Amino acid sequence: MVLVIFLLLTVAQQESKERIFEYNGSKVLTTYDVGEKFIGTYKGAKSGYLVLNQDGTGSYQYDVFAFALEGCRNELIRLEWGFMIDDQKEVVRFEREYGFSYPILMRALSPEASFQGCRKQIMLDFIIESEGKLNVSSSDDWAKD
Repeated sequence: MVLVIFLLLTVAQQESKERIFEYNGSKVLTTYDVGEKFIGTYKGAKSGYLVLNQDGTGSYQYDVFAFALEGCRNELIRLEWGFMIDDQKEVVRFEREYGFSYPILMRALSPEASFQGCRKQIMLDFIIESEGKLNVSSSDDWAKD
C-alpha cells in the first residue's frame, strides 16, 4: 500500500508543470504548461536568441556580452523557465496599449554562465504579444520564429 501511494505521488510530481522561483526575496509560482504558442526560438538580426522548450528548459545567448564579473563565461546560458501564474493557476498577463505582456522568470543552471554578466541567477523578462506576434521585451528585436 505504501509503495502504491509513493508511486502515485511520484507520478503526480512528474506531471506537474509548475515550479517555484525565488525572486527578490519572494516565492513566485510559475508554470511551463503554456501550450505551443510560446514554445520555440525567439531571435533577431544579431546572434542572440532565447529558446523555450516544452519541458520547461531552454537556453539564452546574448547579442552582446560586456561588463561581466571575473570568471563569468561568455557562453550559452542553459536555463529553466516558467510564466508567472495567479492564485487560480492562470498565466498572468498584463493588458497594454499594444497588446499583452506575460511575465516570465528564467533561472540559469550554472553560476558561471548566468544573467547580467553573472550578477543574476534569475531574470525576470516579459513576452510581448502584439498584432499576433511574440517578442522578448529585453531585446530590441527578438521575435518568435
